[in-house]
Amino acid sequence: MDPVQIVCSLGHVATTDELFRRGISPRDIRAALQTGQITRATRGIYVCQHADDEQRQAAALHAQIACVSAVHRVGVWCGLDCALHLMRPADARGGGASARPLVDWNGRELQFHGATPRFARPGTPWLVAPIEAVWQAIHCLDEENAIACLESARHLKFITSAEQRRICVLAPARLQPGIRELEDTADSGLETLTRRRLRHHGFTVVAQGRIGTSTGSLREDLVVDDCVALEIDGRQWHGAEKLASDYDRDLCVEGLGRRTLRLSYRHVMFEWETTLAVIERTVADARRNRRSVRRIVGQNEPWW
Repeated sequence: MDPVQIVCSLGHVATTDELFRRGISPRDIRAALQTGQITRATRGIYVCQHADDEQRQAAALHAQIACVSAVHRVGVWCGLDCALHLMRPADARGGGASARPLVDWNGRELQFHGATPRFARPGTPWLVAPIEAVWQAIHCLDEENAIACLESARHLKFITSAEQRRICVLAPARLQPGIRELEDTADSGLETLTRRRLRHHGFTVVAQGRIGTSTGSLREDLVVDDCVALEIDGRQWHGAEKLASDYDRDLCVEGLGRRTLRLSYRHVMFEWETTLAVIERTVADARRNRRSVRRIVGQNEPWW
């Protein structure tokens, strides 16, 4: 293997020691630098052309990508925090608090974390271990986003069940009430936020509810008070095929008599008061319609 292949195999960032351990000589490194196949981020650390800005910034500062920045890289929920979080040893080359910049090359805020890992599981020279990243993130995030991060990290298998339990036992007291409400039902952080907000508002909310059809059953993200289904779309564009499937499901569920509301990232994160008012009105209407139908047909079974 040449230096480029090794740097790529290590996540696009490698130290001189890592290259030496894999049989790469100083001459090989100089040749790769001269051809531009790799570049020197800082003394003793090299990156290939596939390294992104976060990796290059971390390497240049002899730091590791940490906390919400580390979990965000794999799609784990991290709320609205947009800063680049790094863990940098105090004795790093050029170290010291005065050597820590406040913003990165693009003007993005930099947040530095303590250099002593809480957990022994090793990461990489440029990225903290998953359990360490989640541990740091729940300390930086507010309560509802910290709980969503814990559920999301487990759902995406970023951490194991045992690691989640270990984090929860050691978590701050402010998070313990929310930890007692943890579930493994949410497909996204938005679902966690919506489920918990509605329950705290007094609604009964069932996650991953189902409604029967002639050909089987349809899964619904959340069912509120057994009469209104919520589908949470998130920020990602679903694509034409997935979008068509969502519309088909909404139409089918409506046809079976259960109201359906589809919420976007904006509805949950930036327009929650309005969204809550719509849900309250829709649930009230659905309850009223259910009572009317039951009076007409004279039965107590669910009206759909």
